[in-house]
Amino acid sequence: MNLRHLRVVIALIFLTLAGAVIMPPGISRAATAGSRSPSASPGAAQGRIGIKQLEVPASQANNPRDEEYIVDSLAPGTVMQRKFEVINQGSVPVHLIVYPAAATISKGTFQFAPGRTQNEMTTWISVSRGALNLAPHSSADLVATVTVPPNAPSGEQYGVIWAQESSSGAGNVTLVSRVGIRLYLSIGAGGAAAPNFTLGTPVASRTAAGAPVVRVAVHNTGGTAVDVRGTLRLTSGPGGVSAGPFIAQTVDTLAPGQSNPDTFVLSSKLPTGPWQASFTMVSGLITKTETVTLSFNGTPASAAHKSFPLVLLLVAIVAVIVLAVVLLLILRSRRSGGSGGSDGSRGSRRTPQATDA
Repeated sequence: MNLRHLRVVIALIFLTLAGAVIMPPGISRAATAGSRSPSASPGAAQGRIGIKQLEVPASQANNPRDEEYIVDSLAPGTVMQRKFEVINQGSVPVHLIVYPAAATISKGTFQFAPGRTQNEMTTWISVSRGALNLAPHSSADLVATVTVPPNAPSGEQYGVIWAQESSSGAGNVTLVSRVGIRLYLSIGAGGAAAPNFTLGTPVASRTAAGAPVVRVAVHNTGGTAVDVRGTLRLTSGPGGVSAGPFIAQTVDTLAPGQSNPDTFVLSSKLPTGPWQASFTMVSGLITKTETVTLSFNGTPASAAHKSFPLVLLLVAIVAVIVLAVVLLLILRSRRSGGSGGSDGSRGSRRTPQATDA
């Protein structure tokens, strides 16, 4: 290897190392909200139709969760009825079909089954009118009846009552718009266990774009599902400033025994801190509060974990290459020097000898 070859190797090494240093870190998913199933929000119109329940058990008259959803504890062999309202908020008539369908709770979300998929609980439900026509700006009252079989298994089951409008779109495409009321039914003698949840330790970080993020783990420690809504207020910040309230990105819905983080994505203009962070988490009549000190400093966790090991690995590879090149040059130099001294016929001149005539 001559000097020109050595220069080429060194140049390639430095180009590799520079690429490792300036390589952008991986994109953080810390504050990316995954797609979630559409929520059935009673009383909130999706398009031009709306739905809301009209009856709440006397024992839960002040429970905002029971005002939104059909929530009850039923013994096997009992019958329950709930009145609800379907509303046409548009300026044209609509034709609606009304039916129950299955739902589950997973990853902090109340997830609706596709179409008219049924589960065991929804087979117990009937509605007073399966189809109806509503004039513009009108409504109709309907009744859902739940008939629990005597041999019904104990435990919580979930579903939804849909009011659905179908219309024709371009290219023979059918457009479907539906709104629904969630059902949370706890089956068993003696009533359901009391609902409850606890909060984990809040963790502060930043997104790849530098926006502060706070996550608070929510654990359902009760006997029924919970729908946890979270708010965050920041006080006693730099210079005594305050910020908020900030609303959690989603409502965490958890079945008994499930856990999921409540996530708050804040303004990137917020100072690092420290801050006094006050969390208020509510599900129905249950309210949990917690106050901790937080600071939004450091780099995004995903960026740090992805970039540092990559650079370290490339530096190690470069070091091995450099060591190999140096050893090769030393070995080659020793061989060249040894071969020059062993063969007297190479690299030497013969001096003519004078002879007697």
